[in-house]
Amino acid sequence: MMSDLVTRWAQRDRVREAAMSTSAARDLVARYVAGQDLDDLIPVLISLIDKGLLVSVGYLGDHVNTLEQAAANKDVYLTIVRRMSDEGISSSSELSLRLSRLGQRLGAEGRHITLRETRTICRAASNAGVLVTVDMGDYELVEPTLRAWEQLHQDIPAVGVTVQAALHRTQRDLSDLAMPGRRIRLCKGVFREPKQVAFRNRHEIDLAFVRDLRMLMNSQVIALVASHDPRMISIAEELIRRTGRPPESYEFQMLHGVRPMEQRRLADVGYRSRVLVPFGPGWYDYYTQRLAERPANAALFARSLFGKR
Repeated sequence: MMSDLVTRWAQRDRVREAAMSTSAARDLVARYVAGQDLDDLIPVLISLIDKGLLVSVGYLGDHVNTLEQAAANKDVYLTIVRRMSDEGISSSSELSLRLSRLGQRLGAEGRHITLRETRTICRAASNAGVLVTVDMGDYELVEPTLRAWEQLHQDIPAVGVTVQAALHRTQRDLSDLAMPGRRIRLCKGVFREPKQVAFRNRHEIDLAFVRDLRMLMNSQVIALVASHDPRMISIAEELIRRTGRPPESYEFQMLHGVRPMEQRRLADVGYRSRVLVPFGPGWYDYYTQRLAERPANAALFARSLFGKR
């Protein structure tokens, strides 16, 4: 597949080294990633909030192979919350929490520590007025993530969770999850899973997304519609009109740098429009994943390596 070719090309050592040393390439990446550290992130968040948008922060940490790395990531998440509070932007902010960055893959001990550390982060965020939504990993992490979220939600009801329309199990999961007041983020899903557990055809994924979206909109959850697809957004707007949902019971979420004018349009017409802003040392791998999703951007990225914009 073209996306696989793009990913393999971008992951070559020579391409990676060129991207990290070429200012034009870094500037291009900056459209989608708010740098490597908090001093890069905070001005981006403030700029978006000043435009009437809400924000969500996704930390791009290094892959976690040890409990020490997981503990370091916990400290980063806590620092993000403190900075949001110090900057006075807590009420407009959300933390998008990936449990695998806190040791979820490190066996039984890792899962136990992940739950403990995640609870610490969620309590700190709640005290600061920052929302938290638990992000979702690949298929093998879905069940443990939902179990962890259920325990977190008992302590801190505002903690949200993410579901992926591409998975066969999601409609069944939503029948249990879609309870009044819960914050549920619906996305299509970025992981290419086996056909035994997931839809692979784009049309089938779109149909599943619409089915799940209808279920959410006809329930009393706080529906977080995470999509850049114009058709899905239009359908969501129509469902909002039909169900008469109050403004605080839903929001639209999109990635930083993707359809920014649409993000502003949604905010301008009165919807809650939230921008997921990634930052951190794993920025290059994140960006190459975006290239795989949009191979046409690979040519622009390649030209930037040679200083040609």
